[in-house]
Order: sequence, then C-alpha cells, then structure tokens
Amino acid sequence: MDRLRTVYPLFFTSVMLLLLLMTPAAACSDPPQGYYDSTIGLLGEDLRLALHEIIDDHTRFPYTSSATDTWDILGIIEEDPVNAANVITFYRNTSVSWFDQNTTDGWNREHTWPSSYGFTNDGSCNYPYSDVHQLRAASPSYNSARSNRPYDWCTSSSGCEVWPAEGTPFSNLSSGFGSAGSWEVWEDRRGDAARAIFYMETRYEGGTHGVTGCAEPDLRVTDDRALIVSDVTQNLGIAYMGLRSVLLEWHLEDPVSVTEQQRNDSVFSFQGNRNPYVDHPEFVCLVWVCPTSDTTPPAVPTGISAVAGECQVSLDWNDNFESDLASYSVYRSTDQAGPYSLISITSALSAYIDTDVDGAVQYHYQITATDISGNESLASGSVSAIPITGPGCGAPPPDPGAVNIIISELMPNPLLVTDAAGEWFEIFNRGTAEVDLDGWTIRDDDIDLHIIDAAGGLVIQPNEFLVLARDGDQASNGGVVADYVYGGSFILANSIDEVVLLDLDQLEHTRINYSAATFPYQSGVSSEISDLLAPDTADPLIWVSATTPYGLGDLGSPGDEGSAPLPPPPSADSFVRGDANQDLSVDISDPIMLLDYLFGSLSVLPCPDAADGNDDGDLNIADAVAILQYLFNNAGPLPAPFPDQGQDPTSDSLGC
Repeated sequence: MDRLRTVYPLFFTSVMLLLLLMTPAAACSDPPQGYYDSTIGLLGEDLRLALHEIIDDHTRFPYTSSATDTWDILGIIEEDPVNAANVITFYRNTSVSWFDQNTTDGWNREHTWPSSYGFTNDGSCNYPYSDVHQLRAASPSYNSARSNRPYDWCTSSSGCEVWPAEGTPFSNLSSGFGSAGSWEVWEDRRGDAARAIFYMETRYEGGTHGVTGCAEPDLRVTDDRALIVSDVTQNLGIAYMGLRSVLLEWHLEDPVSVTEQQRNDSVFSFQGNRNPYVDHPEFVCLVWVCPTSDTTPPAVPTGISAVAGECQVSLDWNDNFESDLASYSVYRSTDQAGPYSLISITSALSAYIDTDVDGAVQYHYQITATDISGNESLASGSVSAIPITGPGCGAPPPDPGAVNIIISELMPNPLLVTDAAGEWFEIFNRGTAEVDLDGWTIRDDDIDLHIIDAAGGLVIQPNEFLVLARDGDQASNGGVVADYVYGGSFILANSIDEVVLLDLDQLEHTRINYSAATFPYQSGVSSEISDLLAPDTADPLIWVSATTPYGLGDLGSPGDEGSAPLPPPPSADSFVRGDANQDLSVDISDPIMLLDYLFGSLSVLPCPDAADGNDDGDLNIADAVAILQYLFNNAGPLPAPFPDQGQDPTSDSLGC
C-alpha cells in the first residue's frame, strides 16, 4: 500500500469523500453530440481506425501516486451502489472497503489485458498500464488465480478450477497456465471483459501519443495462442491477447448494462475518452465478424416527435425495450419524400437534439433502431419542424451593448488539488449594464448543466469579473476565491469540452469550445483570454497560458484581468455616430475635426466613440472616409446609434 495512505488515513478519507461527492451524477448519458460522427457509414478496419482516432491520446493518471491515481478513480467507478465507501470486485463480486488495498480480504487492481502481454514496465509514458477502461477492482486471490491466462471457455479434460462469483449461482473457471491456460469469466461479467479487450485493441495502434510523444504498443486480439507471448522484462511494440472468437461470443451473450454505461461515463470524466463498444455495442460486429445467426432487426421506433427551438430541433421517441437493442439512428431530409441522410447514431437513448440547422428551414426526420448484431430496423414515419432563427442560424447577432458577458479564463485541470476540488472558470462583464446571473444556465453540448441558484442574486457589474468554481473552500480548492459554487453534473473535462452560458430565456450569451489540442492550458496552468474586447472570444488564438501563481501555486488569475489589458469602463453616454464635435448634427465639420485630431494639432476629441464612423473600435482615416461617404456619396446610414442619440451597441475602449 502507498506509504502516504498508511501514515495519513484521515487525509485520504477526506480526499476520497471529496472525490465521491464531486463526481458527476451516476445517471448514464450519451457521449457528446457528434462524438462518433466520423464513423458514419464505415465498416471493418476502416471503422476500427476511425474509432481509434476518436479515443486516442487520452489523459493519463498515474497507477500509484500521492495525487489522484487509479486507486482513487477505481474507488469511484467501481463503487458499491449501497455503500459508497466500498468497491465491487470484478470476478469475485464482493463488496470491500476502498481502504483495504492489497490486503487478503480487500482488493487490488486487475489488468483485463495482462500487462505482461505488451506493457509490463510501468512509467509516466506507459498509457495502457494505467488505462482505467481496462482496469478493474479485483479480489487479490482471484487476480492471482487469473494471472495472465487469456479469456477462453474452460474445457480442460482434467477439470476446471472453480472460483465462485459470490452472491450468484455463477462461477469463474480456470485451467492451464500462462498463454496456454484459460480463464472463463462468470456470466454477468463476460461482456464487460470482452468490450474492455476490444477497447484496448482499438485504443492502442502503435506510434506515439499525440500530446506527450510517448511510445505506445500496437495491441491486437487473436485466436492464435502462439502469438500470445508473455514478456516481463520489456515493453513490446506489438502484443497479442485473446481469444477473439470467444470474446465475440461473450459480447453477444452479455449485453451492455446500465452499470457498464455509468462506468464508461465516469472514466470519460477523468481520461477524456470513451469505450466505443459500450456506447455502440453494434460496432463490435461491424468491426469483426460475430458468430451469430440473428438476422431479425428490432421493432420500428414509434412515438416520434419534433419540437423546434432557436437554432435547433429536439427529437424524442418511445423507448425500445428489446434486450439486444444497441442504438438508434437519426436520418434527416429537407424534402419529406427524401432522400434521408444519416446525421447521428445515439447510444440507445431515445432522444436527440439537432443543432446543425438553418433557421426558418423545414427539416424532416426518421428514426431506425439497430441491435447488437448490427441488424437495423425499417425507418419510422417522418416528423418535421422548422427551427427558429437565432445567432448563427439565420438571424443577426444579439445587441451586445447592455448585456455582454464573456468567459475570460478556464482552469479544467488543476495540479495541486483534485479536479473535483480545483476546477473553476471566470466570466467578465464588458457590457454597460449590471447583470443578475441568478437563474442562468451553465452547460456543455452534452447533458451536463447547472442552473445558477443564488439567494439574493449573483450580480456582475460592468468591467467586473466573477469566478465560478466546483468548490468554494480555499483550504481544499487550491486557494481560489469563488464568487459562486456550481454543482450538479457540470464539470470541465480535461481533454475537450464546452462551456456555454444561457440566460433566463435560454438565449446563449457566450461559449468556449476548448480542447487540450487547441487551448493553451495544461495541468496546473489555466488558459486566459489575452483581449477582453476581442470580437470572437472563442478563437483559441487569443487565449494564452497563465503565468501568475495563486493560492497553493497553480498558475492563473481568478478574479482579475491576468494577461489581458483591463479596458476602460464601457460608455453609457448617448451620442450620434459621426457627430465628432458633439453639436447634435453630422456635417462636414465632423470629419474635419477627426482629421485634425489624426494629423493636425487637436489632441482631444469630445466623444471618441462618436468619431468612430465605421464602429470598428479604432480611430483612423477610415472613419473620416465613412462619414464623408455618408455625406456626399449616398453610402447609406452610419452604424448605430444613428441618426438619433443612443448608447454604443458594441464594446470598445473609446468611450464618450
């Protein structure tokens, strides 16, 4: 056992309780919308390689560490649903205390793909060794009994040793030794084991990790035992595990359970990648040839409904309760007669939100169901809806003058405290009005959300920052002064995620679609905006890594401008665009004053915002040209406010 855990049990009790309390709710969910879009229409090796590209380059947690490690994560994802302090062991099916690590009656960690088959020497670059999609809590005696035997039916003529799954009428069976032996998993874990092994073959394709550059093995599933070679002296470039034909049978025999789906969601919240064969069991039989005679498709989905929203259509339909159901497919057309194109495959959840739409266009939808053997039903009847226009789908952007909230900093991956304690993000009010955020919604593009509930309101003044965090206690969150603590299912994923802020009418005010590949954050370093007045705050090129330490020493600037110059307070004064001399009339004297300011002796303008003729936030000769074009060349009206007095609808540093 880790010495720190032995010496400081109360400390680790607190850490575990914090991890358990801050872990997202256990309800299973679909992957982020569009996660598997690149696989549509693919089969066989093309499909497997497309899945590899989706789940590759995940975030690695150490196998054993004083920080968050695989002990901690398994304590959450293998949690006993009736005792949060216990874990359920994979083969033995016993509930044991999380703290009883490496004890005879406790638990240790089982590699479903034995580490001696390809990645025996652990280290900071050994991704498969600590990949939690394949690690399971195991009774030490059962883990030793399994050893590195391949998964296979136990048919030994000399008999099979029985290893009961306690509390069930079933047992694990073993025979032989090493790669010549067999380990037959008990009935309710066979599919879990199979899908873990298929994940490993798909995730590890050789080459290097795209972020860290670490070398990775090429893992392959086989029926040829001669290829399954144990090597405890070195990591291998190519390694094998099996038996593939048996694992395909087990996958079909033991379908994905709700518990397995919840586990997949939880691992995703840590590693940032998913097991595609849990989300889409039918992928197994589309990649490999399953030994099945099932040619009967599921029933046609019924009860289809379509509800139009701003820039989206929400689809819903009746659940299909057939035991071998794997997924639903959503088809769309702009003509009711078709043809219909496949736009998404959902993971057996009977709902979908289509956001890839144009406002005021009628869309028609049909739904099909697919079973675990890859059989697809006939299409449902069609339903239609016309999305409402809005920003990004056919309508002009909202007026940002009064209410103009942006996300200005993100800390998805703290180093000195756990993610569950140390995550936070910052918002900035660059508008002219104070805004009460009580009742606003924080969400991502999946189902994770939190509705702000602030007794007395959560008001952000113009030119002010607010910090929203998962933990408000500076003693445990790394020293962040939080203005509001959010809960629910909303988290900041380490690898790729979205942060979206919606008002009381569900109008989207700001969003950041970030990823470790495009935004400059890393473990212990936040990503902060470099220009608080940038027109497109979601552009990753205007984000930089924080350099200022806070609290315990992670880098970030929660609650202040950080790397960005703090703009002057936005003007609430009224003016007329083009009226540079503030005489309430736009005439030739206005461009003359502006030119005198730019090239003559005039050092101050009475209202720089009014002189900004093209409203680009900068004063130059183009503004004088814009005013002259209006006066003498019938160029049309100047930007608002014009021709009447009003406030500047766009934020800039000029003022009036």
